[in-house]
Amino acid sequence: MKKRLAATLLAVTLTASMIAGCGSSDKSAETTADKGTESSQTATDAKETDGKAEDGNADEGKAEDAGSGEEAELTVWAWDKAFNGKALEEADKLYDGAKINFVEMSKADCLQKIHTVLASGVTDDLPDIVIISDLAAQGYLMSYPDAFLPMDDVINYDDFASYKKAAVSYDGVGYGVPFDTGVAGLFYRTDYIEEAGYTQEDMQDLTWDEYLAMGEKLKEKGHMLQTYNPNDIAEFQIMMQSAGKWFTDADGNADFTDNAALKESFEIFKTLNESDYCKVVSDWTEFAGAINGGDVACVLRGSWISSTIMAAEDQSGKWAVAPVPKLSAEGATNKSNQGGSSWYVLKNAKNAEKAADFLAKTFAGSTELYNTLLKSSNIMGTYLPAESVEAYSEPSEFYGGQKLNADLASWLKDIPAVDTGAFSAEAQAALLAVTPEYLAGGNLDDCLKNAAEQFNQSIQ
Repeated sequence: MKKRLAATLLAVTLTASMIAGCGSSDKSAETTADKGTESSQTATDAKETDGKAEDGNADEGKAEDAGSGEEAELTVWAWDKAFNGKALEEADKLYDGAKINFVEMSKADCLQKIHTVLASGVTDDLPDIVIISDLAAQGYLMSYPDAFLPMDDVINYDDFASYKKAAVSYDGVGYGVPFDTGVAGLFYRTDYIEEAGYTQEDMQDLTWDEYLAMGEKLKEKGHMLQTYNPNDIAEFQIMMQSAGKWFTDADGNADFTDNAALKESFEIFKTLNESDYCKVVSDWTEFAGAINGGDVACVLRGSWISSTIMAAEDQSGKWAVAPVPKLSAEGATNKSNQGGSSWYVLKNAKNAEKAADFLAKTFAGSTELYNTLLKSSNIMGTYLPAESVEAYSEPSEFYGGQKLNADLASWLKDIPAVDTGAFSAEAQAALLAVTPEYLAGGNLDDCLKNAAEQFNQSIQ
């Protein structure tokens, strides 16, 4: 048990660099399956809960403090001042009774520091709130079952996309307050696909076979379909969740050998490897360069990639986004996610109750907050009532007048919820280790069996 727990804690820190880093500009913490490493419902009616502002939001001035009225300092550990820091700053403006002390550090340092403090058992000087990547959350919740404040009686989880509720819950209890989304999309150059004889209507609800078939036609026109890195299986996260599957099962065991979605993902990866219509890259710099340099027609990533795409101002008006391609595996959809983080209150922190109230009345209760964040910083959350705010309906000049935010938000409710477990990093590492053998002609079933053995050894 101790060895398994140690493996869980290792997963926590490894996942900081293995997963998509929505909302993070900390490139130093990103590796093989990361945000940019290529080496990497309609809105529901807001329901009142005990910890939420009247009418489920704090749109009329600042939310009233549920405490004594005395202002408390809430210390928050997070990364990325421009993203998470900005979100906290705007939330603070809507809440009376607390002052936010934002302590910024890199993503890897933040997740490691949370682990170190909780493992020590020391409760002095604990932060009140921490942000944790969704793929890392299960490791913390399993390893420190009494460290985080349960939030089921404080917020209404039905107000959030169901896949996010699954990400922040453990053993039937909700702990996190869902925040940003990594809703995935197929971002594409409208001018390139039109040159190849396709319309924007053709790009909607593609199958993977249909998408891959575009490669040769685009190449004839001098364009590559997308980037490809043989050492990066980042897109597997998108493909797997789109089918409601993951690398591990509900018990944390490897789900490799009988996983149709995983096998199809590998087959697609091999097709890309053997094609002549992909731009081969080896790291984030080359990946971003291929996008901004006009080398590729399509980018399949979480919505956070938009900021990178929009860095090429000369391409304004030439981009659009469609749902991701659909696998042929049973239960597959055109909706998925890659990345995202959520807020957690440390149960033994000095101002835990005030911190929970702050989160309930802002990130879990204010449509005004999300309208402001989307307008000022293009920060999209997973709070469904916010889908009706003004910022979602505004057309994007860069995306040719497409109501990008409205489209992305409308896909949230249809993203399949998956149990990512505590060992996503180890699972992906084991699969990546056998990928060269498979690409060289190895039998896929044998490779997956070998990967399962490596995975089991890593978590014993």
